[in-house]
Amino acid sequence: MNLPDPFAPIAPSIDRALQDVFGFEAFRAGQRRGIEAVVQNNNTLIVMPTGSGKSLCYMLPACVMPGLTLAVSPLIALMKDQADALESFNIPATYINSSLSWDEQRQRLAGMRAGAYKIVLVAPERFKSQVFLDALAGLPIGLFAIDEAHCISQWGHDFRPDYLTLGEVRKQLGSPTTLALTATATPEVQRDIAAQLGFESPRVVVSGFERPNLFFEVYPARSRRAKYERIEALLDQTPEGSKVIYCATRKQVEEVGRNLRESGYYPALYHAGLSDQERDEVQDAFMAGDAPLLIATNAFGMGVDKSDVRAIIHFNIPGSVEAYYQEAGRAGRDGESAHCLLLFNRADLRIHEFFTENSFPDRKQIERLWSLLQKHGEGTHALDADMLADHLSRAGDDRVHPWAVGSALRLLERGGHVAFGQRGPTPWLQVMDRARTRELRVDWHALDARRRVDEDHQEDMVRYATGHTCRQLYLVRYFSDTAEDIPRCGRCDRCCGPPSYARDAGQVRAPIVVSEAAQTVLRKVLSGIARTRGRWGTHVVAAMLRGSRAKKVVGAGLDQLSTHGILSALRQDDLVRLIDVCAQLGLTTQNTHGCVSLTEEGTALMIASEPLPAPVAEVLARHLTSVSASPRRSGAPSSHQAAARQNEPPLPAHLAAHLADSELGETYLRTFALAREGHDYQSIAEQRGLTPSSVLRHFLKLAEHGYPLPLQDHADGRLLPELREVASDWSSHDKLADLKERLSTPCDYDTLKLNLAIVLQERFEHLQPLDAS
Repeated sequence: MNLPDPFAPIAPSIDRALQDVFGFEAFRAGQRRGIEAVVQNNNTLIVMPTGSGKSLCYMLPACVMPGLTLAVSPLIALMKDQADALESFNIPATYINSSLSWDEQRQRLAGMRAGAYKIVLVAPERFKSQVFLDALAGLPIGLFAIDEAHCISQWGHDFRPDYLTLGEVRKQLGSPTTLALTATATPEVQRDIAAQLGFESPRVVVSGFERPNLFFEVYPARSRRAKYERIEALLDQTPEGSKVIYCATRKQVEEVGRNLRESGYYPALYHAGLSDQERDEVQDAFMAGDAPLLIATNAFGMGVDKSDVRAIIHFNIPGSVEAYYQEAGRAGRDGESAHCLLLFNRADLRIHEFFTENSFPDRKQIERLWSLLQKHGEGTHALDADMLADHLSRAGDDRVHPWAVGSALRLLERGGHVAFGQRGPTPWLQVMDRARTRELRVDWHALDARRRVDEDHQEDMVRYATGHTCRQLYLVRYFSDTAEDIPRCGRCDRCCGPPSYARDAGQVRAPIVVSEAAQTVLRKVLSGIARTRGRWGTHVVAAMLRGSRAKKVVGAGLDQLSTHGILSALRQDDLVRLIDVCAQLGLTTQNTHGCVSLTEEGTALMIASEPLPAPVAEVLARHLTSVSASPRRSGAPSSHQAAARQNEPPLPAHLAAHLADSELGETYLRTFALAREGHDYQSIAEQRGLTPSSVLRHFLKLAEHGYPLPLQDHADGRLLPELREVASDWSSHDKLADLKERLSTPCDYDTLKLNLAIVLQERFEHLQPLDAS
């Protein structure tokens, strides 16, 4: 068969294509193996992290293989960008999707038939169109590429029913060489993708999941205030590059944005509630570096490739390891050091439980909805999910969320029972038959399975957050069952202890001082948890261990337990911390209500008589110290933080001598030393590689702790007298925005902080904690 020129190979080999077509000198890790497998006509599954060059793995084979490459992607919004990128490499390509007019679609279909394109990008829904299938008939399909292939698997974190048809589509196309690409597929999902596509002996290439330039940290935050303090500490120590804070809901995006603005930061916000134009403007500003701090839901990030992202912060725990790795992996794509901080609070799991319950409603809810629709009868009605949810809520004891109704309607639509949509401002819903509830064409087994998959993903994410193994090792093992174990990575909090930015900000808690051996204290905690039989949460168990006679403790009879008061020398916060440590070590677990119980490992350790295993003893040593031991600072700085400070001179001797006993970290004392030398806050920020706002916060902390700063030149004759009155009991835990609102004297935040530092200093005029010379 004589192929038209566009269907003939563009380059004679993969190396010539790499250099002559794409202009690259070398392949990235894993790319050559995957590309060679495809070019040799092997059905191939490639699993590579976001940002590692997956797209080249179908674009380059398209250049050296004869025939048309058909590339499937669910990201309609990005198809134009991908087609434009291909055109920039002089590869004839186009996309066909619902964003185009019918006339434009017909022109492109005609061009495809005429051989005008080497690569055509389509969404999976396109194969429902008979017109499109007719246009494909007889064309030489050299490569069938499927991006985001995890969407095929019902065990994946982002399953999409339209992807299920692709195995049958592949057969209709004559089973061409097929490439499945994904950034997030566990071994189980990899096997399911291969099975769904009918691969008999596929080549599987999994690579690149260790990210040595990223520092992974999980911070167990007991409160929202603790989250904000940790975020601010990291932002202050990361002045360069871009930062993204991910939140689970748009409401939280707004809340976090408001709180950070009140603390003197200037974040941009991105979520699905914004108009398309607003989202585009925010994304353009972020990409241009004009909005270096972005707070977003997971609506942000698909197709965003920014090289200088220095920190990714998750305000809430994500719903799956796949989602977390994809989002965290947007940091450090330039190969330089970056930080990935997850703020873990078990209460945040309720958000994902809500998502799961409403994405996969139970059978009873779907049958109730169908009964309501039957009352309206066959035909078309002006109804939508909100209206139906309101009807169901008023008719029953439980409130039904519109999201759950929308999910149920989609299941009924898939079964051919209803159709629905929107005509202008008016909703419509068509009831298409009068099936009895037991005759509903809903795959109840698949629905239950999807709900369990979502729940399993959440449990996997909790294991990451609470586990005591190396973070990098957990991720490598999660995505590859054939990966070799990596040594202690030296790039996570499990291997290094608390990172340096937290230490410098004074956020590393001192060890709990005990009078007994650490293993004795641990076993007492485990015994107390065992006696409560998994019926109570962390705070109640801690109260019982310290001997509290609070109403809840006495009312539950916990004061009668043999473990009541066995750790009475410790504070409530200390015991809560130790119970959290038990969870991190895998010795305890919590149910959905937060009730604590022992795992098998916890029970075995409680009753054992031999010394603690080395990994347990090592973790415990970070949190406990005997009265005879001196506290030690733990944790190594991340490399980008160490690099930022490597040129700083040694701390002056008179300050270094105070460091061990100071409540403040070294970074504060360095700021103090420069201020005493006569540098203003902007000069200090420039010298230290910090933001001016960070240095001003240092001033407030230093002043609050009685360190004499030379701030007289900044005294504002109108503002200072009012501050002395209004801020008489202000502390660094209070919000500046609230204080600013109470002032009648107008001022900017910088002036406010400088004069507030003077007020804080005046409280300590009688103290001289350091020699000011």
